Amino acid sequence: MNRDELLEYHKLLCLSARDLMSLKNRDYAGKNGNEPFANFTRVESMGICTTEQGFLTRITDKMSRLSSFIDAGKMHVEDESFYDTVIDVINYMVLLAAYIKDKPDNVDTAVTPELLLEDDMPLFKDVLANKEV
Repeated sequence: MNRDELLEYHKLLCLSARDLMSLKNRDYAGKNGNEPFANFTRVESMGICTTEQGFLTRITDKMSRLSSFIDAGKMHVEDESFYDTVIDVINYMVLLAAYIKDKPDNVDTAVTPELLLEDDMPLFKDVLANKEV
């Protein structure tokens, strides 16, 4: 795989992740979609752990699945592939970044697409302009 192929793969992976998030988040965000983090904030309201720890727990679960795949050479749950797990990790990371960005006490801890545009990143500018991601 060369760099152009890698970047195309990245684009397709991220588009797949976004499409899946759009579908799955409807199950978690409430009827009107105004609580996109509800399944993570719920763990805090139940006294289990902080919302952030809830995110990290789910990410760690997925990383453990990927690690097991690398060790065993196969996924043992047939209806979730290596690719599916990678997509889940991408989405959990996006959700965590968005949650941190959305927190009222956030003090510039998250990088926003607008801040990335200030850097010299023409590829990112093109993607945002085309609204592909």
